[in-house]
Amino acid sequence: MPQSAFSRFWNTVNPPPPSNRPGPPQPSAKVLEMKRRQRRLITITLAGAAVIGAGAWTYNYIASAPERADKEYLEGMKFMSPGKYPDAVAHFTKAVSIYNQLPNAYLERGNANRVLGEMDAALADYQAAADLNPVLPEAHSGIAVIYIERHDTARALEHLNKSISLHPTVEAFYQRGQILEAQGQHEKAIADYNRAIAEERDAPYMY
Repeated sequence: MPQSAFSRFWNTVNPPPPSNRPGPPQPSAKVLEMKRRQRRLITITLAGAAVIGAGAWTYNYIASAPERADKEYLEGMKFMSPGKYPDAVAHFTKAVSIYNQLPNAYLERGNANRVLGEMDAALADYQAAADLNPVLPEAHSGIAVIYIERHDTARALEHLNKSISLHPTVEAFYQRGQILEAQGQHEKAIADYNRAIAEERDAPYMY
């Protein structure tokens, strides 16, 4: 049976052991040793090339993680509407599993979880977003809303103050005004309501 080109090449660098049967003269021990060294060199070279190739692929895959995660995040944003929030959560979860340094993915997953009534998950997501980006006002507002619902006014005020210091919003002023009013701090509450009205004069719930 004719040998393949690869078999002929391999037998050249890795000849079969000497046979006791009559036949053509066998290569000398020196020649056999040289061929064994050639075989080892080829094996090492092929293994090295495989390692280098795998390393390059791994590096490129890791380096592309932020871009791949951002695509999942943007896909999740398409589902941020009634009836589609579970799909949004799935995409945001995939995004942070690819690259866990994406605060906006945690923030929006928190928003979706809050709508779905998953308050513990929402709070964890808002906190993760705030940890990754301490100057993200929406993360602190989200945390504050959860604590308001849990009647933890001290923590709610802490995060509302942080949110307002970073980026004043109508909702943050209104929520803080509600807490201050409930505490009997009417002047401070009115001041917050006035600042909210200055931000959005046609917000009816302010009056």
